[in-house]
Amino acid sequence: MNPIEPRSPDSYRSLVKDVELALLSEIGARAVFDHIARRSQDADLGRMAEGMNREGIDLVARVQELIREMGGRPRKTSFRRRALARLLVRGAPIIGPRRILRIVRDAESTVGRWYAEYALFLVRLGDEERALAFEELRAAKERRAMALSAWVDNLARARQRTF
Repeated sequence: MNPIEPRSPDSYRSLVKDVELALLSEIGARAVFDHIARRSQDADLGRMAEGMNREGIDLVARVQELIREMGGRPRKTSFRRRALARLLVRGAPIIGPRRILRIVRDAESTVGRWYAEYALFLVRLGDEERALAFEELRAAKERRAMALSAWVDNLARARQRTF
């Protein structure tokens, strides 16, 4: 593994831009879970979405903090992501709740892979502390994707409208 110039501001510039995209995904995911929690007709799904929403608030705050630590200025919110989340959840009668949960699950997995790549980049910079933070974020995204997979599988069997 070739080391990258250690901890220069330029080393973090491209990473910050990538992490800002991940932050937008976190904002969107949190908004989706907020809408699912409010609209769900299934009490268990509503509780799961509420828990994911609460955890999402913490994930957004942690990613914002990491961006600040690396010299960036993180967004607080995204009107576009929140609006798209609302449209996605309101589209459940047309596309089905299972497809929506599958989309969100795939997004969680994708962002988790991004966090793994960021951790590897930071290890190469010699920044183990931030690398560990991204590895923890990756593990959280993997756990969330697994929980969503169970719901995707269960909704396939139940064939019911839940939101």
